[in-house]
Amino acid sequence: MIPEEEQSKWDFLGYESVEEGKPVQNWFDGLPDDHRDAIKDILSFLQVTPRADWDEPWYDPLIGEGGISEIRFEELKDERGKFYYRIYGFFGDEEEGSYKFLHAVNKKERNDRDGKGIAKKRKRKLENGEAKLHEFCMDREVSSEETGKGA
Repeated sequence: MIPEEEQSKWDFLGYESVEEGKPVQNWFDGLPDDHRDAIKDILSFLQVTPRADWDEPWYDPLIGEGGISEIRFEELKDERGKFYYRIYGFFGDEEEGSYKFLHAVNKKERNDRDGKGIAKKRKRKLENGEAKLHEFCMDREVSSEETGKGA
């Protein structure tokens, strides 16, 4: 019998394409350290939470949005401003035990139609075999050369 904590361990996978590279991984790696740590805390919590318990405030199934959902993070405030980070994605088949990241954003408006549109487009590309998935890494050290503009 598999212990419950192993049964609910989710693999996080990120969208990857020739045209865009690894956009969610690059977004995450480019965040300021404190923001990346705050996001990692919530992702680590969700990673060991049974799917049935994924709920607000951290998760929204986005009913009617073409099979995508969103992972939400608490508002972060610092000298740079306010940040409302979201990761759009979808669950794999039940036996896969994965959640696939399609798009990540600092959400600026209440209904992020653009962000959801990007996620839907990337989901279609995955379904059509025009893109693939990679293992999303929360733990690697990011060099200053690799970090982008971040938030």
